[in-house]
Amino acid sequence: MDRDITHEEKRRNVRRIATAVVAIAAAAFCLAATVEWLRPSLERRDIVLARVERGAVEATLQASGTVVPLIEQVVSSPVEARVLRVGRRAGAPVKAGDELLTLDTAATRLDVDRLGDRVSAEQSENVQLRLRLDETIASLRAQLEQKKLDAEIVHYTATQKEKLRSEGLTAEADALAAQAQARKTNIELRQLNEALARAEQSRRAQLAAAQSELVSAMRDREESRRQLDLAMLRADRDGVLTWVVPEEGATVRRGDVVARIADLSSYRVTGTISDVHSSRIAPGMRAWVKLDGESLGGVVDSVDPRIEAGVMKFSVTLDAPSHPRLRNNLRADVLVVTGRRTNTLVVRRGALGRTNSSTAFVIRGENAVRVPVRFGLGGDETIEIVSGLSEGDQVVISDVSEYEDIEKIRIK
Repeated sequence: MDRDITHEEKRRNVRRIATAVVAIAAAAFCLAATVEWLRPSLERRDIVLARVERGAVEATLQASGTVVPLIEQVVSSPVEARVLRVGRRAGAPVKAGDELLTLDTAATRLDVDRLGDRVSAEQSENVQLRLRLDETIASLRAQLEQKKLDAEIVHYTATQKEKLRSEGLTAEADALAAQAQARKTNIELRQLNEALARAEQSRRAQLAAAQSELVSAMRDREESRRQLDLAMLRADRDGVLTWVVPEEGATVRRGDVVARIADLSSYRVTGTISDVHSSRIAPGMRAWVKLDGESLGGVVDSVDPRIEAGVMKFSVTLDAPSHPRLRNNLRADVLVVTGRRTNTLVVRRGALGRTNSSTAFVIRGENAVRVPVRFGLGGDETIEIVSGLSEGDQVVISDVSEYEDIEKIRIK
């Protein structure tokens, strides 16, 4: 038989139900808090964000560079000699006309004297040759004039005898003999004319050859004198003496480098890069030289085809070769531009695209969500986004490689 539940029992039942509800709610809260606590998170101040924008991007290759003088004059020894005195030491500033070093020129002076004697001998021989040839020509001309007179007499005699023969006053044999003598005289006259022409031609040829020998001797003498004048080596431009023969008494050969003068008012950059990239660098490419956070533009003007120890060298001509930050032998990073695109999606590079990863974390509300991304051209500061991101997206560009297996990170 049923009985009524007392008021006290009802209150106990309500308390038990309330206690169970509170316990279940507390358990659920603790579970949710535990899950939230275990979920990866990052402080916003610990990450770097960048916004995807539309703009230009340049693909670059990074190389090492050294700032060197744009112009460096090489001073060579004009003669083989011994160094008598070094007028300036390496590192000293020089002006045009300053003495660099003095060479012993005793042997060169002897050579100048010998060549002077040779020139005098050639001049004397030319005068004697001219006299001999003129005398030969004059003799032939005198013989020719005499033969012309003889020819006139012989022709007159032959004409007279031919008249006498026609009148029967002389023998036919005498007339024929006179005509033969006239023809013989004509032959001799022609031979003398030809001999005179050959003599005059020979005279011109011999005098030209003798004059050529004389001019050659005079040139040798002048060159020897010029080398003697250059033996006191002087700077022909303002600059800094970067190297000079260090020891007095040293013997140098003709053509040996004895000093180098650099013009420190303008510079260029010599770059080195691994030979792996040798086929990707060519003259005419744009380049950026980074100095203390500042970028200087330039152009690759030459590429050394030689590869030494796996390294290729190239030279960059700067747009501003006299920039105040440039210093001799200063180290710099060189970025060679291998490609460029405009009006494309780009984002500050940071750590993006520097590994094999093809994903990036994009900010979605209070979370950073991993999304697949296809990267394009990559420069030193920016990288192209081909697909996966939209203009305006905020991307984590700091290094988050330790979260590569996480799909979502809470941002606090």
